[in-house]
Amino acid sequence: MTQPRGQHHLRLISEPAEAPSDGELLARVAAGDLGALGRLYDSYAAMLLRFARRLGAGEESEDVVQNVFLRLVRLAPQFDPAATSARPWLFAITVRVVQERRRSLRRLSSALKALTHQKQSHATTSRPAASDLEQCLQRLSLPKRSVMLLAEVEGFSCPEIAAMLEIPVGTVWTRLHHARRELRAAWGETP
Repeated sequence: MTQPRGQHHLRLISEPAEAPSDGELLARVAAGDLGALGRLYDSYAAMLLRFARRLGAGEESEDVVQNVFLRLVRLAPQFDPAATSARPWLFAITVRVVQERRRSLRRLSSALKALTHQKQSHATTSRPAASDLEQCLQRLSLPKRSVMLLAEVEGFSCPEIAAMLEIPVGTVWTRLHHARRELRAAWGETP
């Protein structure tokens, strides 16, 4: 079909819709929208995987992240849909999943030791090389390592960390102070 001269058809070009906030995506997850879950996974899985590895989950890091997103589906109805970012909430869930896995592994380890009557060998402590920061971080207790990584690597403030971990801000400061002191000692620096 040809158009008569001088007549033009107008097409409406729609502007791309603004990306939904994390709160909106979580509300959609709570309503059963798996596409929204996929968007959240695409946005956060890689950073949560790095964080889980730094927390010491090692080869289980991918399992930790999968558990975080399974838990996210269950907890999505509790998330504030007006919130723009779920980042602190997801980091807090990751810390809890790693802590739970550690407790579970400790219980299993204790049960196995009781069955076999074997003594646990103690690792030797030697001064780490400067390039072994990850190794030094692994020597910190999980609560100290969590606070250190959230503050120094992920850039959260102490009040944000306190809210994420549901602990007093003073506890965050104390753990951060002790973690820094232990890291300096592990590197052979004087406090």
